[in-house]
Amino acid sequence: MLKMFLYSVALIALVAGVACFYHLYKVKSKNKAEMNNFTNEVALQADLGKVLVVYYSLSGHTKDIAMQIAEKTSADLYEIETVEKYSSPSVYMKSKQELTSKNYPELKNDSMPNVADYDTIFVGGPVWWYTMAPALYSFLSKVDFANKNVVPFSTQGSNYGSFFKDFNDTAKNARILQSESFNNIEEKYKPQVSNKINAWLNKLAK
Repeated sequence: MLKMFLYSVALIALVAGVACFYHLYKVKSKNKAEMNNFTNEVALQADLGKVLVVYYSLSGHTKDIAMQIAEKTSADLYEIETVEKYSSPSVYMKSKQELTSKNYPELKNDSMPNVADYDTIFVGGPVWWYTMAPALYSFLSKVDFANKNVVPFSTQGSNYGSFFKDFNDTAKNARILQSESFNNIEEKYKPQVSNKINAWLNKLAK
């Protein structure tokens, strides 16, 4: 009986491992195909007026994208920070509880940026549990965009889920422009990511 149980556990582990490997293979292939679309240099021709880039980042990937957007648009930066820092691996369960209960984290900086000073406002963060990280919900609950142009962007492993729908439903009085998502990919694709951002910014300026 014990032997059968051990065989079953081993089989389940094997199937899970194969499924995980296949998923990672598909994601890597998808990333490569997307980056192949941006191998040629894309000249930046966007003028989005006075720009603000707001971001929340835990691992640093969202921060990297936010910094690139800010540099390309000469934008001001505003980082969303939580009073209580998340730690690994408890971040997964804690964020799930916050999203389920809608009891979102307290933000470190109570003074919100004055969005009235800007023509275009980018707001980005990571995808957690196929939606926005809880800190983004906290930020959006405190800001009225008053019909300003707002551009959401996400970073994720492979699937942005309902991130943009949830953003649109939560951002108060925002005039939502074309969003963009960025998978967490290898450093070797940095030039392609830069071209992707340029192409996106050019579209927004039209």
